[in-house]
Amino acid sequence: MRKVRIVAVGVVIAVLAAGGIVGFQIDTGSRKIDYVVGSEDGNRVELDVTLQRVDVTARELDLRIIPVLHGALADGADDIPAKDIEVETSSLTSGVLRFKAHDRVSLQDVRMGVDDGLVSSYPFDSYAAGIGFYVTAGDQDVPLSLRFRGYDALFTAKADDAEWRTGLLKANVVAGRSFSSSVLAWFLMIAMWALALAVLGAALTIVSKRMGLVWPAMGWMAATLFALVGFRNAAPGSPPIGGLIDYGAFFWAELLTTVSLVYVVVHGIRQARAD
Repeated sequence: MRKVRIVAVGVVIAVLAAGGIVGFQIDTGSRKIDYVVGSEDGNRVELDVTLQRVDVTARELDLRIIPVLHGALADGADDIPAKDIEVETSSLTSGVLRFKAHDRVSLQDVRMGVDDGLVSSYPFDSYAAGIGFYVTAGDQDVPLSLRFRGYDALFTAKADDAEWRTGLLKANVVAGRSFSSSVLAWFLMIAMWALALAVLGAALTIVSKRMGLVWPAMGWMAATLFALVGFRNAAPGSPPIGGLIDYGAFFWAELLTTVSLVYVVVHGIRQARAD
């Protein structure tokens, strides 16, 4: 019987480990996808855009942009323009990005405003932003394409609904919580409820058995009250207070724990005085 239990535990551990590896593959696989849209002209500017971070508080996307030159627009290499390149973005802070002819191009950081999405929906929050580029080479409109990928560990991002013509390209970027951050957020919510219900169950047991002031139990309950705050602050991305995670778990867990602790203390004091 003991050997059977050991084997069963080993099988459970193996299944959980395999599930974790599968989840890791799903999470990392979604980050390796490049979304390519736009012109396929042999003489074009390809904007390589990566999403570095989703700033949920400022409601902005931090993008990193570098133009890749093809055909006659490149001066011997895809990172050296044959003509002056100007990239006008839809960003309200960065304006026009300029790249001099015959000089190696460099990465440019741009912040784009979010059009849709609220952090109060955490952990179900997602964000959408329209991005646009107008590109000229030597004051002439050129064919344009976009290669987009997301590097923010907390979000899975993609570009869709693209529209383009010579010199102009528009697309919509959608960023949602990654698989790993969503799983951890859900685990924290379930753990907060489990801790609160455990405290409530212990409180009801102490009172029903008229056990009086049980100091170790009250110390554990008080410690749980503060431990819940640590659980809340461990949420991926450190969302501000007032999100769905708070109304769905944290506020109620704190309330149940506090009420249980006070209930046990009041009952214990009455019991001690009566004795």
